[in-house]
Amino acid sequence: MHSARLLIGLGVTSLLWLSAATARAEVTIGDLRASNGVSAPRTDLFVDGNTLVLSASASSSLGVHRVEAELEGVTVELAPVGGGAYQGTFDISDVAPGRHELTIRAYDRLGDLSTVERTLHKHPPPILWLSSPRPQRVIAGNTPLDARCIATAPYECQVLCLNVRSATRSETTCRTRDASTRPGPLVILTRPSRAFAPGEVLTVTLTGDVGVGAEIQPSVASPIYVETSPKLTAVQVAPGVILDFDATRILFIHEGYQIGVVDRATREVRWISTLPPDPAGSSPSYGALTPSGAVVQSATGRIFVWYDGVWRKVVTNGRLDVVNGDRFVWTMLNDRRGYVHAIPEGTNSIVWNRPDSTSPFQTDLSASGDLYWGTYDEPWIRHLGVGRLGSHPGNLQRPITDGANVAGRWWDGDTSSSYLYTAEGEEVFLGDSISGNSAGLLLHAGYAGFLKSDGAVNQVWLRTPDGEQHQLSSFGTSSLFDQQKLRVGHDGISDAGEVLFLNGGKRYIGRAGAAPEPIGSDLGHGRWFDGSFYVTLGNTLFRVGSGGRAAARLAAPSEALRDGLEEMDGCDRLVATPADLEAEAPAIVMNRLEPDAMPSLSDEEPSADLAGDEQSGDLPAGVGCSAGGAAGSRGGAAAFAAALAGLALARRGRRRV
Repeated sequence: MHSARLLIGLGVTSLLWLSAATARAEVTIGDLRASNGVSAPRTDLFVDGNTLVLSASASSSLGVHRVEAELEGVTVELAPVGGGAYQGTFDISDVAPGRHELTIRAYDRLGDLSTVERTLHKHPPPILWLSSPRPQRVIAGNTPLDARCIATAPYECQVLCLNVRSATRSETTCRTRDASTRPGPLVILTRPSRAFAPGEVLTVTLTGDVGVGAEIQPSVASPIYVETSPKLTAVQVAPGVILDFDATRILFIHEGYQIGVVDRATREVRWISTLPPDPAGSSPSYGALTPSGAVVQSATGRIFVWYDGVWRKVVTNGRLDVVNGDRFVWTMLNDRRGYVHAIPEGTNSIVWNRPDSTSPFQTDLSASGDLYWGTYDEPWIRHLGVGRLGSHPGNLQRPITDGANVAGRWWDGDTSSSYLYTAEGEEVFLGDSISGNSAGLLLHAGYAGFLKSDGAVNQVWLRTPDGEQHQLSSFGTSSLFDQQKLRVGHDGISDAGEVLFLNGGKRYIGRAGAAPEPIGSDLGHGRWFDGSFYVTLGNTLFRVGSGGRAAARLAAPSEALRDGLEEMDGCDRLVATPADLEAEAPAIVMNRLEPDAMPSLSDEEPSADLAGDEQSGDLPAGVGCSAGGAAGSRGGAAAFAAALAGLALARRGRRRV
């Protein structure tokens, strides 16, 4: 009897041990991640493309035999990738957007099974779209902002917020979907609580939520410029930031990397090439037109020439310094060698070779081919093939020539002393300024503009061809010249000696014997060309006139936009004023002290509308409001999202070229 009880006891003990072993052998599944890489131990998984990469960890005291996942009746084995992690890939191109059940199974070596179920969202990110105004636009200060959040069915945007900020303030407007909101895009149409002032630079940030827990990256549109001067008349809009213009063409850069030229008469756009992507923190690309094409400096240090329809690279590690006609000067990025490049021949001629130099190499090139340059290593201006001009203490800054006269500034750390050298060989002392700014001289048609200190601040002066000197400004703060890369010293004087300059956030025209005339804010760049002053700002070319009509031309489209949007069928609208003031938002600072401050880059197609974009003009084909509305006849919200997503992917793809 005792033996029987012993055998029964051993049997029960063995059974309990096997049960315990079996329990311990079950596989533990954890660290579930979908393509977005976000760990979701208890929450839903999200994927926004046509491929699902699923990873999980699995462990068992007896070893893991197999891990698999099932989605929509398709089972994929997850392969071991080391460290207890397993990974597999699903093609979900035929899986509809929405919620789907995902099952993950793991088997130990005894065949025991553990199962985890999660909800997978095939969730194309919603489009956060600032329909109007687009980046690089010039608007009136109270122009409506039209923003929308477009999700792919069965998802709908639940919240849309728009923040607009400048250097002086920040305002936020939000829209939340409720029972009264129509299906389709969530839309905000709003004006600022008070008009932004001329000269302000705006950044608009959109944020949204579709209510399923997936993170949506904010969409940022910047910069947008505010200008309302009645003395500026818009004459041309380009598909990107204007880099240069002449009588027949406009050179522009679109989205920071596509270079193109607009025919000013026909408005035909010719796309030239695509630049390499800008490195993080680099200065924007810049360039200039030439008689036979264009020359462009990429932010990556490459210099390109477009000549007779052919795009070619001149150098990989250089800096474009000056362009005139079909020749330009460039230096190595370390400034130890300088070259003159003849565009038609495609040849480089070395003019500066100082391997041990650490000085900037700065030049100017006349239309006739005379080359002047200076460095900190020497006290004079060099004239290629001729000799030297001047000899003064301090660092010689950029020399300037108009083909007859030459001027230069020597800076001793506190004062910049300006000298003019006439065609007759005379040296003329122009004066001292209290700024080390190298862009402190203008020469054109025998006239010289220069900065001269009155003991407290810098004032603008003019020297006429007959040697007379006139003070053009008398402000209590320092004035400076309106300069731009590749055109330093050349743009700001008219044929009659009128001078463009900046002071206190405004642009002025100074004339001998008259008070300075304000013509607008100091945004953009002013230039004398072909009998008129012009201002390039973002994607818009303005002519400076006597005033009277331009402000109406800037503001009127705002009302037209508002009326057009409120009359559209199929879109739910909210017209609101911003509710949240955030004055502490980061300010946008524009560098006006040196010509190296280039404009930001653009995202705009050609349009004559300066204050706001009509919906149909800026959204891709197939974009609409809802399937039931007038605008929805092109395909509804799904087509809207698909079209914009396709556009974004296409742009990203081009960018990586």
